[in-house]
Amino acid sequence: MELTQTQIDTYRRCIMREINLRERVYPKRVEQGKMTQQQADFELSTMKEIKNYFDYLQIHATPEQQKLL
Repeated sequence: MELTQTQIDTYRRCIMREINLRERVYPKRVEQGKMTQQQADFELSTMKEIKNYFDYLQIHATPEQQKLL
């Protein structure tokens, strides 16, 4: 599957929206006892790792590898 630059940009914006949402929502969920701080930290750091990996691939991937994104 080959992605267009528009699709890549859309995915990146989606990742950033999700990170921002988690940063706003998770503290309240922890305070309410709906999730532990450890769970919140794990979920947020996982999404940030996905973003970082995606960013890395966009910069360093070969054209053939970028087609797989």
